[in-house]
Amino acid sequence: MGKYIIILFTVVMLASCDLLEVSDMDEYPVKVNPYTMAELTELNDHYHQLNGGRICSTLNEFGFTGYSRVLFPNDENPCLQREISRIEILDSDSLLDVAKQTLLENQEFTMVTDTSLLELEEVFPLYGCTICEGPETDNKIIEWKFRFSSQKFGNIPVENTEITVFVDALGVNRIWGNWYQEVKSYGLINIGYMQAQESVKGWQFDMNEITGEDYIFTVTETSMTEQPEFRFLPHLNRDTLELRKSWLVPIMYDKELIEGWHAYVDAYEGTLLRFETIGLQDNL
Repeated sequence: MGKYIIILFTVVMLASCDLLEVSDMDEYPVKVNPYTMAELTELNDHYHQLNGGRICSTLNEFGFTGYSRVLFPNDENPCLQREISRIEILDSDSLLDVAKQTLLENQEFTMVTDTSLLELEEVFPLYGCTICEGPETDNKIIEWKFRFSSQKFGNIPVENTEITVFVDALGVNRIWGNWYQEVKSYGLINIGYMQAQESVKGWQFDMNEITGEDYIFTVTETSMTEQPEFRFLPHLNRDTLELRKSWLVPIMYDKELIEGWHAYVDAYEGTLLRFETIGLQDNL
């Protein structure tokens, strides 16, 4: 499976003066500030108490269930030390309801307020022993992993908002990932997708740093043949999380070592937010 390597750039681009739509909206971008460590520790304790100590995963810097190591003791995932339920479970259907209900009950941290919006993307059994010593040692399904698709504001996907829930015979034991409070006026933009493509044209990548090739790749029109897609992007700007409207501009690479890049261009300000390398092979 390909790895995803994220290369972050924050630059100010010169946007066209042509407005596609006039935008009367609240403050942009929507910002989420991090908690202090003392506040976050207290909130995380509250989160665990609400769940009877059954959930071992932790909150991130912003008080959400999204993955973060900020509260890992000695930088070690606390779930590695959890007590594992050794009860075999064959039917995942009822556990799916448990997963959804737990996300709803923890909406303060997951931001899931309507389980009907949860779209199941993957369900996967996890195996372990129910008899772990002696000649009768076995390997049974003792846990199920449910992965839910990215959140949408209207019909616009919000990047990096998949939620993964692990459920055993005793209930949910891990939640990684979160949604966000829906942004108002999500359809209003200033920068069209053609302007977004134009702002990316001419960027160069030193392939020696990415694939080991002695080659400088320059973004041209021929490498941007796919039409950009509108996305919401949770973007980390210093310590603040910003929810930004963006154009995802696909950039195709002309060799086989990687598929290319996704460039994210702010659709309101014209700022190039980041490049994401896609399809980098494991053996590179």
